Amino acid sequence: MVLELVVMELKVWVDGIQRVVCGVSEQTTCQEVVIALAQAIGQTGRFVLVQRLREKERQLLPQECPVGAQATCGQFASDVQFVLRRTGPSLSGRPSSDNCPPPERCPVRASLPPKPWAAPGREPHKALTFNPGCPKLVPSSSIPESTTLVGPTPDCFADLQGLELRIQRNAEELGHEAFWEQELRREQAREREGQARLQALSAATAEHAARLEALDAQACALEAELRLAAEAPGPPSATASATERLRQDLAIQERHSMEMQGTLALVSRALEAAEHALQVSPGDLRPCQLPACYTASLSALHLLHRHFGV
Repeated sequence: MVLELVVMELKVWVDGIQRVVCGVSEQTTCQEVVIALAQAIGQTGRFVLVQRLREKERQLLPQECPVGAQATCGQFASDVQFVLRRTGPSLSGRPSSDNCPPPERCPVRASLPPKPWAAPGREPHKALTFNPGCPKLVPSSSIPESTTLVGPTPDCFADLQGLELRIQRNAEELGHEAFWEQELRREQAREREGQARLQALSAATAEHAARLEALDAQACALEAELRLAAEAPGPPSATASATERLRQDLAIQERHSMEMQGTLALVSRALEAAEHALQVSPGDLRPCQLPACYTASLSALHLLHRHFGV
């Protein structure tokens, strides 16, 4: 299946005059269009094709397709204008054509009558159609059959190739510059982070040094206290005092037990006396013996109540 390219016209403004480039397709590059227009106007040098849309301009790259760039504008494609702009003299060192008077009639208009002046207020007159060199050409209704097509020359190719190489070098240099700027920003950020860490470490070191000094002072004070405690006799310990108290309590309990034994002996003797008195027959009791028995019994009860709480 053979695909045929759709050939159309491209309108370009050159020095205030709208010119029509015929035979342009979606594969036609900006470089081919510029070469055809430069040959048609009979000038050499550096040219660029600028895309203009609502007071916004964008320079097209040499390998970019003007038709495709116009199609990307969508509903505003009809408002797009292309302008051929001269940027500098020829790279080959030839004198600029601006200093030379332009020919009265360019090659593509050699067979046509002189162009009449456009009346003020009317649409500007369009120039003839130029062919950028596509393999398949479609004749334009606005071009007479006697119109000659202009092809690119080696000088223009050399100029455009040199311009393209210079653009590529500039783009590479800009890319390297952006890369090194980014690296510089990263290094500056790392340097700031390192300085912050260094300050934090310095503060921590000072704090630890102060703590070590305080601990050294405490250790010296404790050593002095230990030396004083070892040299001076210390107070009796808690165990020694408790033992002494137990000894005193045991002595007191021993004295109490001895007193109780004496009291029990007295009570025993009083009870024996009372029992002996009671064993005597009632007839033998004398009135004088009754108070003695009563006194012995009371003494025994008093002793029991004193020591045992009876």
